[in-house]
Amino acid sequence: MLPIQLNPSLGIPIYRQIMDAIRGLIASGTLKPGDKLPSLRELASQLRINPSSAVKAYSELQHAGVISLDQGRGTFVSQKPGLALQSRQNILENDLRALLLKAQSLGFDAREIARAMQSVEKTLKGGRRNKPPKE
Repeated sequence: MLPIQLNPSLGIPIYRQIMDAIRGLIASGTLKPGDKLPSLRELASQLRINPSSAVKAYSELQHAGVISLDQGRGTFVSQKPGLALQSRQNILENDLRALLLKAQSLGFDAREIARAMQSVEKTLKGGRRNKPPKE
């Protein structure tokens, strides 16, 4: 059973959330090259989703070389070197994309977003990682 949490209210398609979650599990080392993944039917049942979302997620991950399908044996995490770094980069880009879309929907322009990023970066460099920025 994969530890995947889905949130339909994020505005991110379910198949994309599955892809990001699997990439995150690979990047964190929870899933390692060669690990077997649940079948499409098992994944859909586990997550209580439409099987077509599971099919699309696996198809996209296979196309990207993240997973491989071995007919008759199952689906496995790819043996491709550098996968963890690629997965971490993809996760970062997807998280930034979601954050920027949210900031833009709140009416912030590029300059305001950059200023906020610099402010957060200074806070993190100061060692106050757990304290939210003052408003």
